Amino acid sequence: MSDSHSDGGKPYAYANDYLIVRKGRKETRVKAWNPPVAEQRSELSPVWESCTPDFVLVPPRARQKRQKAKDIEQQTFFFFNDPAYSQTGRSAEKAEKTSELRLRALDALRGSMPENVVNLLSPFRIGQWQLLVLLYHDQGAIELAESNPMLAFLLAMHLDGDVERIRQEQFCQRRRRDILAEMGMPATMAAVRIVNKLMPKALSNDNWRRCVEVLRTELRKEKTLLTHVPQINYGVLEIVADPIAEAAAGATLLEEVSADHRELSRSRVVHMIKSAIDMQEQLDDEEERPVTRFQTMKRLHTVHSKATAKYRRRVRQLSAAQMAASVGPFIDAPFPGIPGQIEPIDSPEALVAEGELQNNCVSSYAKKIANGELYIYRILTPERATLSIVKKKNGWEIGELEIKNNSPAGRQTEVFVKRWLRDQQK
Repeated sequence: MSDSHSDGGKPYAYANDYLIVRKGRKETRVKAWNPPVAEQRSELSPVWESCTPDFVLVPPRARQKRQKAKDIEQQTFFFFNDPAYSQTGRSAEKAEKTSELRLRALDALRGSMPENVVNLLSPFRIGQWQLLVLLYHDQGAIELAESNPMLAFLLAMHLDGDVERIRQEQFCQRRRRDILAEMGMPATMAAVRIVNKLMPKALSNDNWRRCVEVLRTELRKEKTLLTHVPQINYGVLEIVADPIAEAAAGATLLEEVSADHRELSRSRVVHMIKSAIDMQEQLDDEEERPVTRFQTMKRLHTVHSKATAKYRRRVRQLSAAQMAASVGPFIDAPFPGIPGQIEPIDSPEALVAEGELQNNCVSSYAKKIANGELYIYRILTPERATLSIVKKKNGWEIGELEIKNNSPAGRQTEVFVKRWLRDQQK
């Protein structure tokens, strides 16, 4: 490809009002304002063609300050198993230079936009391009985004950068409830208020469609628990979307989940609720009534820990052969592991051993594994952990990722597992 910018072919640059990103054989250029333009070309197709950038254009300021160290860490960590990206001094130095170029180019792009537009884009981790196009081409979009950021974002994703339609329809100048109706949601002010509670950082490339689907379903109900929570994250949405978990969750518990940063874009608590109920049902303890309603997270942890301890004692009484006979053979792992890093647990005997070693309740999932509802992997690096992936309509997603004693895994481990699962489903 001929170089149309005087930037020396760097992986990240800013020149002539354009952010330039080069990755492999592809080159993307983005102009943020007056008007927004995004185009891409490759060695096989050297003509510039319109595209939708799949990267964050405006990182939050606090995040941008940490990004240099984070970029170096991730670039060396993600590819530690690839000889081309081995953790040598040379590759670390290259990662540091790339990080500096990236931050400098993004900062220049940020400076090319009005400050109020920057402030409206920065809370979102995805869909910034679609929102930027809406803000520029719809005269009422900035006012809408300032009063109800999530409604503006969902409309932007719904329109998906269709400039002609945005200019023609000018949706943002309509009543808020009419905008909801355009997206197939109830045209009520109560629905508008609930949509505004959804936290921008709760949305990721992996879950935003699921969030919209759950939100649409909840808004159609005569009564929804979403009315009573101060803010909505992914953990809250997954609880109200599951009939068992919804019936078991008290109002205080939902508020606690909504304030838990670990539930922002994942849904760990819903699995804990269902696991606590499922273990109690399987134990069928005649001396103690099962707890099916959890008013607080403290109560849920207490019941879950107690049920886990009882279940482990019960499991220890069973031989591996009896366990295998009771659940039948496990299905084949949906995705291959990485030897020495992430490995599928492919037998009831191995499942029991994992639960004993990690002091958790994975052995209670034997029937679900045999039925193909979920699968368990042992994580060996960067720390020892247990992973469950759950089968959903649109693929597999992380259910639980915990180290010993049901404690949350670290950020490095979560980044590694998310990358692996995403790569498996491409």
